[in-house]
Amino acid sequence: MLKYCIDRLRPPRPFCWETFILLSVFSWLLAAFSSLLVPPAWNAYHFTHTGGLIFFVLGTAWWQWERPIKIFGIKIGPWIVGLLLSLILFDDLDENWRHQAMIVTWPLLTGLVRSMPKFFRGQLLPSWPPISIRKELTVMFLFHALISLWLQFGFLMNHWMINYPSLLTEDWTRSSFAIARGIEVPEIPHGNILINEMEAFLREQIEGQQWPRANQVISGLLENRINIDDAVKKRLPEIEENAWWKLGGTVVQRQGGFGITLLAIFDGVPLVSEEYYLEKACEISRTFRQPGPTSSRPPVEALDRAEVECAPASDRKSGPIPSLGQGFD
Repeated sequence: MLKYCIDRLRPPRPFCWETFILLSVFSWLLAAFSSLLVPPAWNAYHFTHTGGLIFFVLGTAWWQWERPIKIFGIKIGPWIVGLLLSLILFDDLDENWRHQAMIVTWPLLTGLVRSMPKFFRGQLLPSWPPISIRKELTVMFLFHALISLWLQFGFLMNHWMINYPSLLTEDWTRSSFAIARGIEVPEIPHGNILINEMEAFLREQIEGQQWPRANQVISGLLENRINIDDAVKKRLPEIEENAWWKLGGTVVQRQGGFGITLLAIFDGVPLVSEEYYLEKACEISRTFRQPGPTSSRPPVEALDRAEVECAPASDRKSGPIPSLGQGFD
């Protein structure tokens, strides 16, 4: 049995692709042994692990050059070697960018692997191929570069969809390159989330408070001592689209309280030709609550409370921003 295994693993000649595969296995065994030492020899581990990867890539490339694997008549060997090269090059990269870098550079490395034999053509030293082969290599490499660019564009679109959720509510039917297939559109548009959070912030500051406290909050908004834009955005997940929304409003003093119009204005570049905004009308009024049947009557100021009532948020509007009353942001 041992003799059978040795005969099966023995390379047919000293310099062949089987030799490189065996060297890669031997290097990985040394790497595993280095990691099991006490204390682990990490320098030796990284050296032998990287050497194993290099031997494995060389052996795989040679194997595919001698015995290419074809699917529908297309050689997939260069794609296998290109994937292995990308794994080696970006193995130590930060995890957030590793997979993206590997996938984007994979077609480029595949094109490099496919073009390398044309520069050697059985010789030890490289030389420029004939003009006809250069044209073929140029078209081939541009084709792989186009695949790489489309992959990068796909990652970019995914980044936009995550950090700019309002894009998902736009109309993509006339787009010739982006198809929103399989992407879940948020139930509530991001602008509505922002303006609803503005209402929630206003209620937390005023609802049920004594009337002097409501006056302090209104004056704080008008005098910019309370920045509603920063306060609301800190309550939400940090995404890049938040920076393109300007949150503010206007205040009108009335006989029984205040009328506040909350505004969420999109300052970015929408897919439509006109910029837009959302608004929500709120009323702040004084309420005098009747005391309950208690033995001691509470003071009058304890019964003078503020009440907040808000209408639903409007649909997207375009045109001049309403400027009735004093503005705040």
